[in-house]
Formats: sequence, structure tokens, C-alpha cells
Amino acid sequence: MSSKSRLGSFLFLLVLFLLPVYFFASKSILILNSYNPGFSWSDSELEGLKTVLDNVEDLEFYVEYMDTKRFGDEESLIFFREYLEKKFVGFNFDIILTLDNNAFDFVLDNYEALFKPTPIIYGGINYYQDYDLDHLNFASGVVEKHDIYETLELALKLQPSTENIYIVVDNNTKTGMLFKNELHNEIIPNYPNINFIFLTESLEQIKENLLNPLDNSLVLLLSYSRDEHGNFYDYNEIGEYMNQFKNIPIYTTASVYMNYDVLGGKITSAFDQGKIMGEIALKVLQGNDISGLPRVYFPKNEYVFNFLELERLGITAHQLPPDSIILNQPLSFHERNPIIFWIMIILTPTFIGFFYLITEDNRKLKVIIEDLNKTKEELQSFNEEIEASNEQLVSYNEELVAQNEEIENNYKEIEKMNNKIRNLVSILSELGKSNEKIDDFFQKFLETMILEIPESDYGSVSIIEKEEWRFLTAVGHDINGLKSLSLKKDYVFFSEEVTVVDNIISENSKRWPESVGIMINKYAKPTKSTMLKAIKIDDDIYLNISLDIRKGNSEKFSQQSFKFFDSLLNLAKLFLVNKLRTTEIQNAYNSFASKLSMLAESHDEDSKMHIYRVSDLSAFFAEKLQLGKEVIEKIRSFSPLHDVGKLFISPLILNKKDELNAEEWEEVRHHPLLADNLLEGKYFETARKIAIYHHERFDGSGYPFGLRNGFIPIEAQIVGIVDVYDALRSKRSYKEPYTHRQAVEIILNGDNRTKPEHFNPKLLEIIKMYDKEMEELYKKYEG
Repeated sequence: MSSKSRLGSFLFLLVLFLLPVYFFASKSILILNSYNPGFSWSDSELEGLKTVLDNVEDLEFYVEYMDTKRFGDEESLIFFREYLEKKFVGFNFDIILTLDNNAFDFVLDNYEALFKPTPIIYGGINYYQDYDLDHLNFASGVVEKHDIYETLELALKLQPSTENIYIVVDNNTKTGMLFKNELHNEIIPNYPNINFIFLTESLEQIKENLLNPLDNSLVLLLSYSRDEHGNFYDYNEIGEYMNQFKNIPIYTTASVYMNYDVLGGKITSAFDQGKIMGEIALKVLQGNDISGLPRVYFPKNEYVFNFLELERLGITAHQLPPDSIILNQPLSFHERNPIIFWIMIILTPTFIGFFYLITEDNRKLKVIIEDLNKTKEELQSFNEEIEASNEQLVSYNEELVAQNEEIENNYKEIEKMNNKIRNLVSILSELGKSNEKIDDFFQKFLETMILEIPESDYGSVSIIEKEEWRFLTAVGHDINGLKSLSLKKDYVFFSEEVTVVDNIISENSKRWPESVGIMINKYAKPTKSTMLKAIKIDDDIYLNISLDIRKGNSEKFSQQSFKFFDSLLNLAKLFLVNKLRTTEIQNAYNSFASKLSMLAESHDEDSKMHIYRVSDLSAFFAEKLQLGKEVIEKIRSFSPLHDVGKLFISPLILNKKDELNAEEWEEVRHHPLLADNLLEGKYFETARKIAIYHHERFDGSGYPFGLRNGFIPIEAQIVGIVDVYDALRSKRSYKEPYTHRQAVEIILNGDNRTKPEHFNPKLLEIIKMYDKEMEELYKKYEG
């Protein structure tokens, strides 16, 4: 061969050698996982993907977990987007791979802003028809198709007497809801004689139904990731949980459940989908334009069954579809003992030949022994190589363990930060609650502060108003004792800046009379150090918040805790200012309502105590119905306005001693509608309901609209029966007052005007059970 030929061959081989280096040099890919580390489905996808791409040299993997099963709300997605923008600023990935729908949806939503023009390879997306994949020339991938119909067809063939099918699927994730829609719209209509029972609420619901299932039943196990209480479950947790139900066959379409006591079905493999994604990515890394690849690849789903479940249910292999895969089959002799088997296969002819050679020629024995010695030396050399490889593997494993520990520590830090954010969000959510008590809010606020500032052991919240100083709440100290003290403004250590004071009780004792000092020392625990600040709320109102480190503790407040404490105090100020302003407005509204009700009743002949009786009796009924504190107080405040519409009725008619004529009676019946002109706005909504509907009757015989039972607001039903009771007990121009017993008898049994059918049966039961308490309430305002 000439020197030129040898040179050409060398260059050709060099090009072949460098081509992979060229294609894969300094490549990087970003994998967006929809879920969290340890989530078995996406972990299997990732494992399949890496079996293809782990062999590519100079390829860097970046894996980001979105954890959407637990943090899939819009705010979390925005936070995740901002996190990616900051973390990968300046990065240009060669490929972005997405595992499952949520990651793919996130990429599509943010493609123009974050990822363009990077090729996108998706995997594991359910119901791909919902995406316009044909027009996404920058994307290719493998879809996840669960063969639910084929699995059910096979299940009914194997169990032809089936009457009931339990569907285990959640109703709180996108995947679960998509499965339910497919079942309702495409599958269940094909089985009109089968009773489908959905188990979507909780593990308790699953256990309640499957421990003692209906006769002739089977189970279809699909995705179950979150119950109705917000609890998150991994596939492995659900698989383990389903192992307890031995008296009913369980079918599935997901490969991750096949490690548990399920029978099987036409299985979708997360691992196989990951491998297909890796093969597509390999093509793109080799220089193929993604727009020239198919938009959609379909996985090859196979029938897979668990041998132990087949045997338990008496199902033989010939009943299964051709080419079915059966897992966990008993091993044959050569599978259980491969070494012995092959030794027998190999050594039997060897021994035959050995003895034959002995009989033929003794001389050949020496040759055989020499060959065996050589083989022994080779085996020893091979064993040494294996031991060296094993030591290297041990070294690699130690490195992996160290990296895993570092990842776990980072994850714990992230969890701590998430907990802190959740606690702050919890405090913020309380700010807008008008019914939140000041003491309750500051108790939660103080507990959160102590939790998030790790140095602190105790704490207290107090208020300085004019010349008084009083405690609102405390943690660690005796709050009831502290609240019982009569304290002055001059007793408190006062600072409008965050200040740390050592042994504050000793410092404050200089300002206290001896008797006050004795009592405070009794109720307050000894402290080493205190961090505090007084916040100005109004001209003569200050909020004083302090955190304490217990005596004997070596901790000190850090600069970080100092800043965190100062920043959180603005939330406390915001709440208290908002609460004071809200209380002022509510007091003004309640005062106006009270005066308006007195004005309305002043047209009638019995105006002195009527409004107070109606108010307390209405609240009494609301309490017995357990309507909630806020509703009860609204009924107490606004029930006196029930006849506010009478302001528009002539006093001559209202106080007429003779019987009203038809025209006058019609005008009086019109007064509930007239109230609508006075009671406008959201604040008076309860008052409006009471005023307009309190003359409606449960059987529809009332006015002005003739409403029945549930269409009458419960507030109006309560005031209606109280108004009748009070009218019966009151003196009128046309009648004398009835006794309590007479009034109750008329309401429960009726007379010529009143019937028990006029009232809600629940309200009548309250009268029967609590008529003595009603009488005592009435006597309180009698006269």
C-alpha cells in the first residue's frame, strides 16, 4: 500500500473517530419533570431516558422538578418561571425534554419568552389530541396512551359474570380528571349492564368499598395522586395500599403498579416512553432537524400479567392474549441453578472424553493437567481484574451517596423556606377577615414568629392605650395572670426601634412599684434576652411585641432574625389598624340600624321593649340552629329592622282600634316591599332579607310573594316565628296579651289565624324543647 493510500485511510478513520465528538461536544439538555423526586412514574421515565443518553459523551444533564402534584397553582408556576429565568440566565440548551403534561404545558405557555428556538421533546402526555401537535414544528415526542377499553374488554372476558367495576382514580389532578372524562364519554356507554363505581374521595373510601366488595366485582386501578383533602400519594404508596384487598381481582394500565398484587392488563410503560424520548433526543443531537421528525411517536403497549395473581384466580396462560408477558413465573431448574446446570452440560462430555483418553493414552493426562493449570492462571488473573473493578464500583457508589446527601440537605433547606412562606401567607390571609378576634390573630402571629425565629423561646403582645398598659396574648408566660394585672404606661420598657434588652424584668423593675414587680415575676418566666419594638397605631395607641430567650439558653438573636422580626411587625400594625377601623364602621352601622328600628317601631302602640325581645329571641333560635357566630350576630343586630317598611305606612292605620278595611289591610301587607328602598348595600343584606320575607310562611300562605319552605331565607323564617310569638304575648288595641303557655299552644297547634304549617318544623322543635328558656328571655324585657 502506498504512503498516500495509508494517509487517506488514516484521515478517514480519524474523521470517523471525531464525528461523535463533533456532534456531542459540549452539549447540554434541560429535563423538566412535572413532579417531585421519588415520584415513581416520572422516575421510571427518567431512568428509561438515561439508558439511551448516559452513553453520550460530553453531554450535561440539568433536571428541574416542578412538583405540580402539590404546587400546581398559578402562583407556584409563576414562581417556577422566575426561578428558571434567574438560574439559567445566559444558558442555551440544545434540547429541552418534558416529562408529562404539566411540564409540556408550562413550556408551551412560556416558549416564546423563555425557550425559543430550542427543540422540545415531550414524553408521557395524556390525551395528545387536545394539543395542536401538527403545527408545533419545534416539538416531537412520545405520547402516553392508556388502553383502558382493551383492558376492560379482557377483564370481562376473563370474568364474564362481572356486574360491578370499581374505578380507583382521583378527581383532583389533571390526569385523574382526563381519565374520568374518557371513561364517562367513550367507555362506560359501551357497557350499559355494568355498574361503574368511582372511588375518588380518599383512601378510607377505597378501603370501605374494597374490603367487602359487591358480588361479581373487579377493580380498575388508574392514577390516584391526590385525595379530596389535598393529601398527595405516589404510585408506590397506592400500590402498597391496594395489596390488602385480596378478595377482588385488580386490573391496571400502568407499569408502576405491576410490582404489587395486581392481575395486570394492557400496560403503558413509563420506562419505555423514556427510552423513546432518549432515541428522539439522540437523533436531534446527531444533527437531525426536529421539524423533519414525526410530531408524535406511539409507545408499544403490551399485555402484562402477574403470575401469582393468575394462579390465585385460576386463570391459565392459554386464556390470555398471544405474546402476553407473565411476570414472577417460577424458575426452571437451569434458571434457579444456572452454574450447576452449565457445569453439568460442560463437564459431562469433558469427563467422558477424559476417561476415554485415560483408556486410550496415559500420556495425554499430563497435557490435560498442563492445560488446566494454564486455565487456572487465567482465572486467577480474571478474578484479580474483577476485584479491581469492584473496588472502583465501591468508590463510585460512595461518591453517589455523598452527592445524594447533598441533594437531600438542599431539599430540606427548600422545604424550610417553603414552610416559612406558607406561614407568612397564613398570616396574610387573616388580615382581611373582619370577624377575626384581635387576641386570636396575635396568638397565631406570635406562634409564627417564635417558630420562624429559632432563637426565641417565649413572647408576648401587649397594647399601650392612653395611660394603660395591658397584655393581649403570650406564649410561655401565664397570659391569664398577666391580663389580670392593672398596669400603667409608665411601667413598660418603650422603644419605637427594634431593641434587644438583656434581663428585661430586671430592667423594668426600676419602673414598677414593689407589689407590681412581685405579681409580674409570678406570671412571667425568667428571660435571658428580649427583642422588642413598640409600633405606633394611633396618637395614643401603641402595639408592643417582644420575643424572649429563656434564662440559661446560650442562643443569641442573629442579625437575620433581627431583620425578619422588624419586617413582620408591619403585618401586625396593618391588622390592628384595619381591625380598629372596621370596628368603628360596624359600630356606626349598628347604631344607625338600632335607631332606624326604634323609629320604625315608634309608629306602633307597643314600641318600648319589642325590638329588644325580637333581637334576643331571634338570636336564641339562630344559636339552636347552629348557624355560626357571624350569622347569629347579624340576626341579633338586624332582626329589629323587620318592620322598617312601616315607616311608609300611616300611623292612623297602624294604630287603628277598629278592624282594618280591605284597602287598609292591603297597604299594611305592602310594607315588606317598602323596606327594600331603605336597606341597600351589602352590609344590610341580612336586614333586607328579614324585612322583605319575614311575613312569608313555610306552607306558601304568607306575603308578599307566597314563597315556600327552602325558598324563604332562614333569617326571615326565624324572625317570622319570633314576631308571631311576641305579637301573641303583646297587648294590642284589638286584643289582650296571651300568656307564654297560650302563645306556645297557638303556635304549635294553631287557632283561627295561626297554623303550625306556617312555620319551619325545626323552629317548632326548638319551641318544644326550649319553651322555658324562651319564657325567661321574654320576662327579661317584659313591660
